Amino acid sequence: MMAWWRQSLARQMLGVMLIALLLGQAAGFILSRGSRIAVLEQAMRDEFVSRTASLLRVVQDMPDAQRRDILLASATSHTRYWTSETDPTEEGRDWYARARAYLLAPLDDITRFRLTPGMLDLTEAERKIIDTKDFAGWRPLPQPLWEGGPEALILPSPQGVGTGLIAQMPDGRWLNGVIYKRRLADPGLVPSLISTAITALVLSLVGAVSARRLARPLRSLALTADAIGRGEEAPRQLPRGPEDIRALHRAFTRMQDRLQVFVDDRTRMLAAIGHDLRTPLTTLRLRAEMIADDTLRDRMTETLEEMQRMSEATLSFARGVTVSEPTRTVELGALVCSLCDDLSDLGQSVSCAEIPALPLRCRPDALRRALRNLLENAVRYGGSAEVDVRKTQDMVDVIIRDRGPGIPDHLLEKVFLPFYRIDAARGAAQGSVGLGLSIARAVAHEHGGGLTLENAAPGLRAILHLPRGI
Repeated sequence: MMAWWRQSLARQMLGVMLIALLLGQAAGFILSRGSRIAVLEQAMRDEFVSRTASLLRVVQDMPDAQRRDILLASATSHTRYWTSETDPTEEGRDWYARARAYLLAPLDDITRFRLTPGMLDLTEAERKIIDTKDFAGWRPLPQPLWEGGPEALILPSPQGVGTGLIAQMPDGRWLNGVIYKRRLADPGLVPSLISTAITALVLSLVGAVSARRLARPLRSLALTADAIGRGEEAPRQLPRGPEDIRALHRAFTRMQDRLQVFVDDRTRMLAAIGHDLRTPLTTLRLRAEMIADDTLRDRMTETLEEMQRMSEATLSFARGVTVSEPTRTVELGALVCSLCDDLSDLGQSVSCAEIPALPLRCRPDALRRALRNLLENAVRYGGSAEVDVRKTQDMVDVIIRDRGPGIPDHLLEKVFLPFYRIDAARGAAQGSVGLGLSIARAVAHEHGGGLTLENAAPGLRAILHLPRGI
């Protein structure tokens, strides 16, 4: 989930906006829900009191039998009415039990309902509720809707939304009314959810467009930077987006121009140095041939040849190893296997594992040279080379292993220094000037990757890391 979240700037911006919206809506809903519920409860009680007052005026002068039928017929899904001869305030639990029995009676057959003694049995939990101090008991009704008529008392319910109401009629009997609803639905919930959903949808559309507009120039800049890192000629693009993004784009373009000028100047300077060195080296070689002493002549010729190799390798390394080569997509497996076959045909012990199809955008000649340096080092100092290719989500690793003595751990980085050789005498005898690993790492860096060495016990493992591209 976090990986999906981090993959895109647009996703992160949109996610932050939606989270802020949901938190704000939730906070507002929680703060207002209590007041809405309180208003609804008060409205329900007011309606019950007004209905009971009207019903009292209608039935107080009627005969008892007719009065009973009207009271039963006046019941609703949450209200019931009945009469009693004794003062309800003195009944205690019995009044609560009677109200419970009337509320449980089916509404569609309420006119034929008859209260039996068995209906007045309360559960232990109900008795505990009535006996708690939270059960306030009867108190006078300070209700402006109760206009005229006898004095009324009200009994708040300790659970749900409930109210009991009693009033004495002129004939001495008592009118009893009760309203009870265990859960009061919040009418603002559905509109709030619909409003939040619509706001989230609109915000998502607007945020997605805005985030993509912001992320598009950054994406373009990343592709340009990757292309430059691979040595490609990246096309110049006009800066787009907000001013901050345009300023970043202009700064990147200026940096690109300065780097190009620096590379061009260095290349021209090194080309001139290479040209100027050839003349004195050739002159020295001709003069050495004129020396009569064979031993001295051979030593001077050998020294001049080494100087020639070092100068050519140095120039090749300093120029950035085929700077002008264009980048293109090649089949990495075919490139590696063909190089291994070429070295095997020359009698070197090189083997290559089976490599699946793996297209890679690179500079093929430079990459081939880096791999050849690594393979020749493995054969020269380890006797053989085994090649394998592994890929990860973002990188491709070309692994070259030999069976030699390896390198001391404290020298694993030092061997990448130009002209550094662990055994200088043996390296010179084998025609090495100490630039093979330096050139290979330079090629890896130019492709946006790297080169590392690690001891494999036995042998040494060289791992060439190459990016698969953005």
